[in-house]
Amino acid sequence: MSISRFPFPMPALLLLAACATGARDVPVVTPEGIAAHVTELASDAYEGRAPGTAGEVKTLAYIETAFRGAGLQPVSKRSYRSPVPLLKSEATAGSIAVGSVIVENGETAVVRAPVTQASAAAKGDIVFAGYGIVLPELGRDDFGGLDFKGKIALVFAGLPEGTVEPSEAMRLQSARAAKLENAVRSGAAGAILVYDAPPEDETWRRARIVAGRAEMQIDAPTVAQNPLYALVGREAGSALAQGLGTDLAALKAEAAAMNFKPRTLGSGALSAENRVTRFTSYNLAGVLRGRKHPNEYIVYLAHWDHLGHCGTGADTICNGAVDNASGVGGLIELAEAFAKGRRPERSVLFLATTAEESGLLGGKHFAASGPIDAAHMVAAFGLDTIAANGPSEDVIVLGQGLTSLDARLADTAKVQGRRIMAMPDVQSFYARSDHFAFAEVGVPAVIATGVFAGKAFGDYMGNHYHQPTDAVTLPIDYRGAAADMNLLLGVGQGLANSREWPTWTKSSPYQRRP
Repeated sequence: MSISRFPFPMPALLLLAACATGARDVPVVTPEGIAAHVTELASDAYEGRAPGTAGEVKTLAYIETAFRGAGLQPVSKRSYRSPVPLLKSEATAGSIAVGSVIVENGETAVVRAPVTQASAAAKGDIVFAGYGIVLPELGRDDFGGLDFKGKIALVFAGLPEGTVEPSEAMRLQSARAAKLENAVRSGAAGAILVYDAPPEDETWRRARIVAGRAEMQIDAPTVAQNPLYALVGREAGSALAQGLGTDLAALKAEAAAMNFKPRTLGSGALSAENRVTRFTSYNLAGVLRGRKHPNEYIVYLAHWDHLGHCGTGADTICNGAVDNASGVGGLIELAEAFAKGRRPERSVLFLATTAEESGLLGGKHFAASGPIDAAHMVAAFGLDTIAANGPSEDVIVLGQGLTSLDARLADTAKVQGRRIMAMPDVQSFYARSDHFAFAEVGVPAVIATGVFAGKAFGDYMGNHYHQPTDAVTLPIDYRGAAADMNLLLGVGQGLANSREWPTWTKSSPYQRRP
């Protein structure tokens, strides 16, 4: 991986961006344009842009004004707003009991009841299910061979040590959501996920904090349910293992074996309580109608939501300047650039989603039941944390190798004087933003960005991500964000004026639905 500052002044950068779109007179996205939106949206007046708050009201009004000013039309009826019914669940208590060992919600563990339930409890056998992986095509099913109905599954977080360059399917199995889904399918009444990491480990710390926050779900007749579950760190995990007559090191070695088989360790209990409320939030969707094929859509999307008041010190507001006021700023600037240029043959959809931080909920709702059927979506481009790094020659594609979009991205990057760089260790981020909701319904979807190509991203993730310090007071270099937006402007212009329908590669687990 390499990073280098562009060796030419800003006018030259803008000229290259215009060339990338195929015409020198096409408007381009500027760092100053993105910065202006971030300065507004990440101010304390927006209170961290949490769904269902006064901050949402102000955020929606700001984006609507920007969409209207760019000349975008509402996608449905007369409103840019697309309602998303949400259910909010806040943990109030939780505990794990194994023999004389009792672990309660706190620094070493978080226990959560299913999102729709005020309380839940499970008592019975605790069955060790390795890493909770279910990939029969690779000869691994950590839940296979035992009846888990009514039992509590104990699994390790992540992937087995020594896993090198995992496939996309295996990468997906590393996610907490995938492990919990596998537990539900097995019939388990509850699940315990063990993070074999000390309290100061960043991955464990973040997992604990996120699990302890209010959870949201799309409020529907059939709400997707997590089971009753617990996340525990090394300290609590070791205590529970000892209570079950074993230790974490032995269990971890056992789980790493390819011929792993689940087994009963002993008995125990989980219990948790929630406070449940319901409300409606909104996605915002504006469209630039195509001249020839208005029912075919190039999609750009960025989530407008952040965490609201999440700090514990003097500053409690998580303003979300980089995550994701910068993405919304890029979305608005792209809309203005498209609108000022020659109207494309296909339509271009600009979508600002809600509740991304709660599990891609706004994106999932729009992709599955929005006013535009996924079959009419040509491709989707995610804009998330786009200002987390300065300018870079390197472009990393989240979803590289999964779609035919790679070729267009590479060609446009080359015109910019940039190159596509393979970076397998960041591909786990592919499933962590709203574009992924569109991939799940078959729309070729990627993120193309330079944010991973430098120390700035690591500093941001380690010190500011989901913290009150993610604010406009950061020394944010918006040039990288502008370069990425101009790259996507060029790619989108090319697609919008073509008859190409990007495809998934044969190695991709995502495909167009019939």
